[in-house]
Amino acid sequence: MSTPDATGKALTVLGPVDPNDLGITITHEHLVIDLSVVFVDPGDAAGRKLAEEPVSLDNLGWVRVNWSSNRDNLVQTDIEVAKRESIRFKNAGGGTLVDVTPIGIDRNPAALEEISRATGVHVVMGAGYYVWPAHPEDFTSRSVDNIAEEIIRDVQVGVGDTGIRSGIIGEIGCTWPWTDNEKKSVAAAVAAQRETGAPLLIHPGRVQKAPIEIVNFIDREGGDLSRTVMSHVDIRIYDREILRELAATGIYIEYDTFGLESPFPPHAPDTLMPSDYQRIEQLAGLIDDGYLERIVLAHDNCTKHRLREFGGHGFDHIPTTVTGWMRRQGITQTQINTMLIENPRRMLTFV
Repeated sequence: MSTPDATGKALTVLGPVDPNDLGITITHEHLVIDLSVVFVDPGDAAGRKLAEEPVSLDNLGWVRVNWSSNRDNLVQTDIEVAKRESIRFKNAGGGTLVDVTPIGIDRNPAALEEISRATGVHVVMGAGYYVWPAHPEDFTSRSVDNIAEEIIRDVQVGVGDTGIRSGIIGEIGCTWPWTDNEKKSVAAAVAAQRETGAPLLIHPGRVQKAPIEIVNFIDREGGDLSRTVMSHVDIRIYDREILRELAATGIYIEYDTFGLESPFPPHAPDTLMPSDYQRIEQLAGLIDDGYLERIVLAHDNCTKHRLREFGGHGFDHIPTTVTGWMRRQGITQTQINTMLIENPRRMLTFV
């Protein structure tokens, strides 16, 4: 099956567009979001005081290390801030931001439409559900078909009565150990992918083998691996052989936390966090192994402290800074264009 008016097109919050018009595309961002679901109590009096303070220059150093233990940092619902940050991306040559904020962490279709109209940046919106703590109370009782129907409607008709449509399914959230409800969520997303011809993007659990386990599940469910994106690979897989095994499945490998260099965050204390230099080294290895055409890039900006207005790197970090570092490390401009323009265009085009 397919989505007739989107076949051969990319589907943005303003409707179908020619994929050739997408330009530089960052494939995993959050323009507006409430990520309070990952909040962790700091556990001491000094930390609890800092946890309740708004993000400021005075506490920014602490927030950068303990970013999931500050409540204000986890909520970015200011549309005007998102517009200004998006304009910076556009001024850096950017064309498209893929906002994969799923149901459960404050997906806001109307806000995304307003941001896109005001800035001229193409915005592609996600569909489906995040990790189990963000699931609605009735999720256990819902069937795969029921959840799939909701995702299909978001893509083909629009969210609720907004008429604003999702152009990608995801990010579909998985934790480790993988829960039954999360497996049901992925199964529903795969069913919706088959029905709509939309791309699918997965948020895997925090162990190195989680991505390949999910890929095998998607394959068994009849999903299209060539149109599936595995996100957060740069902070999930550190062993090159495991990375090669994943890349060999034919999915898109997403290196999507550029600019985030704070290891062992409170909500994931065992998660290593490579530097941007290390990320680029790993990308060079994937390119050498023949996987250039399966790589997409992003920042996963999901907190205030990573935005320009709060002392962060913003949505323009990759086009303004990272690409220069890539060239210094031997990645050519043609290869950069493949990762930032050609691959996202192919991935976002409905079949």
